[in-house]
Amino acid sequence: MELKIEAKNVELRKGWETRISEEKDKLIRHYASFVLHLRVTIEATMSHKTGGYVIKLVAGVPDDTVVVERRGESVRPALTAAFDVLGLQLKEKMRKKRKSLKTPIDEALEVAAA
Repeated sequence: MELKIEAKNVELRKGWETRISEEKDKLIRHYASFVLHLRVTIEATMSHKTGGYVIKLVAGVPDDTVVVERRGESVRPALTAAFDVLGLQLKEKMRKKRKSLKTPIDEALEVAAA
């Protein structure tokens, strides 16, 4: 999996890189051949109303792209939340893919077994 980390309006900290690396390893464990590339953007917002950080994850999967955006006052909790949502979305994509790959015979066997 190709990983690209970007920081806008803020200096990228070593702790953030470590957290991103840990979350990337978790994604590789669960979705090894499914996620082709991942881009992580950490942006500090300057507006007084939306002060804090915006975390944006863009994951390239076969025939699609999954985008997750989270806002927060600090980076680490927002990173964790964003990766959790990304994991759920990837899980749903995998479920839909498996369901679309089932043949009518497989579905008939499931109904008969129930």
